[in-house]
Amino acid sequence: MNWTEISITANHEVSPIITNILENAGSNGVVIEDSNDLNHEFEDKFGEIYNLKSSDYPETGVRLKAYFNEMKFDEHFRAKLIQQISEIEDLDQNIFKFEEHSIQEQDWENEWKNYFHPFRASNLFTIVPSWEQYDKEENDELCIELDPGMAFGTGDHPTTSMCLKAIERYVSPDNSVIDVGTGSGILSIAAHLIGAKRIKALDVDDLAVRVAKENFAKNNCESYIEAVPGNLLKEENEKFDIVIANILAHIIEEMIEDAYNTLNEDGYFITSGIIEEKHESIVEQMKRAGFKIISIDHDNSWVCIVGQKVGEL
Repeated sequence: MNWTEISITANHEVSPIITNILENAGSNGVVIEDSNDLNHEFEDKFGEIYNLKSSDYPETGVRLKAYFNEMKFDEHFRAKLIQQISEIEDLDQNIFKFEEHSIQEQDWENEWKNYFHPFRASNLFTIVPSWEQYDKEENDELCIELDPGMAFGTGDHPTTSMCLKAIERYVSPDNSVIDVGTGSGILSIAAHLIGAKRIKALDVDDLAVRVAKENFAKNNCESYIEAVPGNLLKEENEKFDIVIANILAHIIEEMIEDAYNTLNEDGYFITSGIIEEKHESIVEQMKRAGFKIISIDHDNSWVCIVGQKVGEL
């Protein structure tokens, strides 16, 4: 099977909205090339200082690359996608550009490797590609070895970073954790490195479950994490101390009550994948379900919300 790579150049303000549109459309991975990155001095341990070439970035704004299999990407799909993006209110038409080209399946992983190098994703966690050698620079540094496979990002998205920071804050070694929409399995691996005693990783996509299991094996934790297919929390009967969901806002809306019912008393619901425009309605829905909002973090127009299930006063 071949893949179609969509390359969209747009102004910074609308990039989260475009990302959301692409993910809702079923994009298998989104690469973000931000022209502002060329103005930053990256530290060596992030593995990025030698990778920032001006030719890889747009002159201005942000270039977003998304991937769709050739069976899905037809004329109707293309026209609908362009229409949705063109109708974004703050889209700068002077910058906007839509391009596409076909990628052979065997070239897919090489495309990812062009963008994926070791980087520090949070205070404790460093993401390391499975094909690169990396030596820890600090004793408390926790390394997650990752191979995104054909359908998952590299862990450098703001929502992943915010979830990793929330895991650092709220997950304890005696906790049980369920990771809903596990994808590459990165958040389950992080919970394991913190020392969580029981971890279950769910995904509706069988490919995600397979990729997650492969990443668990790379991190020597496959025997500690149960990875199974599952449709959100609809059929979950077990109780957990932590529910994690880094997915899309409209899917999170479907599972808020189930998340509350799945949690033990005083447990935490860590959720992200939410754009700024949606976060207030998510917060209100969480409050109605009974959650106490513990934290709301913002990063590059994305939001991570943590709610706690508290008992009756």
